[in-house]
Amino acid sequence: MNEQHVPVPGAGADIVVEKLPRVFRIQAIERLPFDQKCMRSRATLFHERATLNVEWLSQHCDVRLTVGSLVSIRWSGRPVSCNGAVRIARLVLLEKPEASINLFDTIPTAWVRDRELVKRGGAIWAKLPRGFCHMFNAIFWEAGRFHRFVTGPSSLRGHHHAPGGNLRHSIEVAERALGLAAKDTAACVHVLLLASLLHDAGKADEYRLVNRRFVLSDRGRLVGHRHTVIEWIAAARARYQVIVPDADYLALMHVLTCAKGAPPWLGMREPQSLDATILQMADRVSAQGELIGRHAPGETGFGRYHPHLGMRPFVVRPEV
Repeated sequence: MNEQHVPVPGAGADIVVEKLPRVFRIQAIERLPFDQKCMRSRATLFHERATLNVEWLSQHCDVRLTVGSLVSIRWSGRPVSCNGAVRIARLVLLEKPEASINLFDTIPTAWVRDRELVKRGGAIWAKLPRGFCHMFNAIFWEAGRFHRFVTGPSSLRGHHHAPGGNLRHSIEVAERALGLAAKDTAACVHVLLLASLLHDAGKADEYRLVNRRFVLSDRGRLVGHRHTVIEWIAAARARYQVIVPDADYLALMHVLTCAKGAPPWLGMREPQSLDATILQMADRVSAQGELIGRHAPGETGFGRYHPHLGMRPFVVRPEV
């Protein structure tokens, strides 16, 4: 459910506070003068289950409350509607990541219009153990980074190059990896799923939107998304005391850093776990599948050439 389907309660309507989400994301906020002592703040809050317009009075302005911030509501008695908004005591900024919050539930429609895709992402996150949930949330608690991750492309001119392509590719990889690992007891599903969500996440800082076009950033030119996500993981563990078993951490880092056929002098390791092999297969199939799908002909035969494919894809279409 999104903001187009959840009306703000009218005056006198009874809101069951206990049934509302505990965490919302600020979609819009404005601050207006009220009297000589107070100012009136109004905000639009989003969660997948409910959207609210709220307002509150305060003597001081909390400048930390900005668009994209994650907040919780402090109520003031029984909620009432005033000028199209629910009167509350205040909003509290959630500064530290919490493992129990599914961040996919806080992705506004303005960020990602494909709500089924968001739902699929939330289902993948929900399969992770608590430590990995905490790690994902610690990495993406900052609104700007999470916004860039879910709205940015996975490449500039290759696969999933449209806005939102990186999120779509990451979810596709996770779903394909889950299918490949279904009958292999040597595969660690939760390592595979988190690695799938994170393997290209660093592209949130590899690309920048400039004059409505995505371009390669300085970090993208000099560091790249592989090293960027490793930095994020290290910072999350150090700053927020994210706790995962050592074996899980090493398995995750191996999947994210290994490379088939890399020269030994690069210091990169060959894939040594089934998880690493499955991720690379799922990644390749997702990327190739999207490219071939875009360049395939409408009927049996050869499609259009793309340099990343190195060929014109050949497709057999069933006869009608």
